[in-house]
Amino acid sequence: MLAKTLILLGLLALAQSYSFTSREVKCHVCKATVAELEEAIAKEDPHKMADVSGFRLDSQGNSISKRVRLIKSEMFLTELMEKICEKMDDYLKATYKSNGKFTLLKMIVNGQMNPDSSLVDFVQDGDLNKSLGHFCNEVLEDNDEAFIKAFQAEELGNDLDIKICSEQAKYCNESPIQEEYNFDDKDEL
Repeated sequence: MLAKTLILLGLLALAQSYSFTSREVKCHVCKATVAELEEAIAKEDPHKMADVSGFRLDSQGNSISKRVRLIKSEMFLTELMEKICEKMDDYLKATYKSNGKFTLLKMIVNGQMNPDSSLVDFVQDGDLNKSLGHFCNEVLEDNDEAFIKAFQAEELGNDLDIKICSEQAKYCNESPIQEEYNFDDKDEL
């Protein structure tokens, strides 16, 4: 009887350690999506230009031509966003062994098995993690303008995932790292 109770308590504790909300999953999917978009954009030639004239004509009937960097064009970013959710097949749901916190782990990093895989317990998922692609599509559909605007900025910055996933989409509760305040330059009151 005692053995059955201990086994039941162990299973209950195991089940509780893997409980996470869809908001947590969306937060991690959003951050993974930002990382995948940054990686895909980094592979493109930053000097390649695209014509975004839109077939508009001036008052003399000549086409108005406007060229922008390809990686900043709405057409390029939209096409990239339409394909990026396929990358979610490379991720697995997991929890850190040390604290039980939920994470998404990319299985292959730089052509090798992710070294962090020994730090996590993988979460068995009835849908074989196919929901990650659905969450990715939902995140992009609900926040497409925020993604495009953020990626069209001249400087992307190091905290783009926080700007999009926390400040715009509100999936995460993280805030950007604040610059250290220098008290020496300020006069005391």
